[in-house]
Amino acid sequence: MSTATRAPKAPARRLDQPVLWDGIRLRRLTRRQAEDKREDIADLAAESVAGTFGAAYHDRGDFLHRLAATAHRPGFALLVAETTVLVGCAFGFPVGSDGSDGRQGGGTLQEIIQRLTSCTRFVLLTQVVAHPHAQHRDIAHRLQQRLLTDLHSSLGVTLLHPADRGTRAAFSSWGWQNMGEVIGLPGPLAPCVLTLSAEGQPLARR
Repeated sequence: MSTATRAPKAPARRLDQPVLWDGIRLRRLTRRQAEDKREDIADLAAESVAGTFGAAYHDRGDFLHRLAATAHRPGFALLVAETTVLVGCAFGFPVGSDGSDGRQGGGTLQEIIQRLTSCTRFVLLTQVVAHPHAQHRDIAHRLQQRLLTDLHSSLGVTLLHPADRGTRAAFSSWGWQNMGEVIGLPGPLAPCVLTLSAEGQPLARR
């Protein structure tokens, strides 16, 4: 279940923060590189929620566990956004009809998404993190769309804690559509399912 993100409102830029604008560079990391940068990425995730209402749902250990577990999925992809420092990241893996990993929920999640959207193939975005900067929406947008492009999918899906309203608000500001809470997935909670269409690919909702 995805948890780390940035609330829609960002604080004023400090003097030591980089001016991003056109200076953002996106880079895809290998599994080995992702492992080497795991602590830096975890630091970024912690900074991105510090002082927000969603901080209660964000735990560094959970984040690192989620990254490690996702890295073992077939088709795993991790992108970072950076200037002179790390300013964002997104990672996930494909689920669908091409034989990629559909183990999430024993196939139940895939069935639910197909029922909601008519799509049998999608990318499960485990995490989207953007630096607390006025450009965080642009950072998140670039990361999300690039990840969908790299994994050849027109639909992104993420699962959020149902009580984490701050994260839901941030994802909404980044273009995600809230499909509501779903039951039938493993675990004690009924997570919120959010979907994101690739640019130029309108979502057909049933």
